[in-house]
Amino acid sequence: MGNKVIHAVTSSISLNLMRGQLNYLRNQGYEVKVISSDGEPVKDFEIAEGVPVLRVSMEREISLVKDFKSLIHCIKVIRKEKPDIVTAGTPKAGLLVTLAAYICGVPTRIYKVRGLRMETATGIKRQILLTAEKISAASATHVLAVSPSLKQRVVELGIAPSNKVVIFGKGSSNGFKIERFQKSAELLKTVAQKKKEYDLTEQHIVLGFVGRMVKDKGIEEMVEAFIKLEKKYANLRLLIVGDYEEGDPVSDKVKQEIKTNSKIIHAGFQKDPVPFYYLMNIFVLLTKREGFSNVSVEAALTGLPVIASNATGAKDTIIDGETGFLVDITNNEDIAGKINLLVSNPELRSQMAANGKKWAEENFSNEQIWEEMNKYYQTLLVSRMNILSDIKSS
Repeated sequence: MGNKVIHAVTSSISLNLMRGQLNYLRNQGYEVKVISSDGEPVKDFEIAEGVPVLRVSMEREISLVKDFKSLIHCIKVIRKEKPDIVTAGTPKAGLLVTLAAYICGVPTRIYKVRGLRMETATGIKRQILLTAEKISAASATHVLAVSPSLKQRVVELGIAPSNKVVIFGKGSSNGFKIERFQKSAELLKTVAQKKKEYDLTEQHIVLGFVGRMVKDKGIEEMVEAFIKLEKKYANLRLLIVGDYEEGDPVSDKVKQEIKTNSKIIHAGFQKDPVPFYYLMNIFVLLTKREGFSNVSVEAALTGLPVIASNATGAKDTIIDGETGFLVDITNNEDIAGKINLLVSNPELRSQMAANGKKWAEENFSNEQIWEEMNKYYQTLLVSRMNILSDIKSS
């Protein structure tokens, strides 16, 4: 059996962030296991990846008593498993599992920063979250950021020094299965059905969003921009794919607008959002923070120009002026103006869409990220062997 690697996430829902990755590592000769809270996706994930999931209950929100119990459980699991490498991402697992790995003396401990919740927090909560990030990074031997701008923020905030932080390629935690976004007869059939269901024709121009419906994702700013533009374009529609969440809730006023405006289509959560991208003409993501914006790249892979906020993580997923536009989330005129430019200019939409699709396919495939991860792990393992060899010979 090869070197033992444990990857960790807080929630079983986050296992999807590693689809294909762990099976790839297993095929490269590693013994791979996962630490995660239990949940419905666990069994399917174990079958698909061919790796066991070690269940450790972890709360997403701060809970001192439960967090301490989770830490003790993590320590017991890691002491039993004796891994060579532990890679932990998502905030709570990043803190508890990385700290447990430090306590257990795991030689290579990687804290994977997928985003910084504290960027949009204020007051004491911001300080608590920032302190947790610093503890996670200090407990790790290495820090992995999923985008260049996220690395920049990690360094600026004093979470970790620049020489401790790495990025795979141009970013992303797992890359994308490119063929999943390509047109097929089955996909086109689904798209045609959905167009009929939502009463969409080729004459409509559809703005689209995919993601959690919370303030941090810029839902309110997006609806505001749409209301401004729908008066100018009778054929304009807004398609929202996602569900509301209780944390960081969208205002009742905006919820009512989404519910009652006949030009806004709320499709709810969709297990497979790919057909819905093909209903859109322009993708809009006015997020206030990201680690790396997966949905922006997914939109590009389906041939959409993207308008994204100039926020951490989001800014790394488009080339401003070539594959779409970056906008100032605090400037409503800028947002509406950039959307208006693409709505009124089909040639520009088409050119940016083609540029974005090519760029995304060239830079964000699964294989590119996985290969870089394997090379990185091998470098760390060889370095450790050399250090042990030097110690023995001295």
